[in-house]
Amino acid sequence: MHQNPDFRLFAWFIIASGAMLSFAAAAVPHFDTGYRLHLGVLFAGLLPYVVYASFSDVVRGWALLATGALLLGIDLGVKIPERFLHYDGYASGRIYFASLIMTLVAVVALGIAARREHRWWGEKEKK
Repeated sequence: MHQNPDFRLFAWFIIASGAMLSFAAAAVPHFDTGYRLHLGVLFAGLLPYVVYASFSDVVRGWALLATGALLLGIDLGVKIPERFLHYDGYASGRIYFASLIMTLVAVVALGIAARREHRWWGEKEKK
């Protein structure tokens, strides 16, 4: 039994929102005829949320919710200006670097939280 509240429903909402935002950032206009899907932008955008989802069953409580809110906030702060306000073909590379930094933040923060909950590294749960 867990002592922390279970925020996995909110975590899955954050993951779904991040996936939709990643898809919206990857679908870019192609001249006047339609849209192209940049797979590199899509995969880079989904990476932090895949890592976050892999920790969502191990980590519970406020650490899961706070990390997800931080990831989604950073993602909104990077992708909305890069894609919707002044799109330049992602020439600055900021959209890739932000995803890499967000992935590292998720691994470190959720790894520490998982370690604190004693659910990994062979430690048995207390009864």
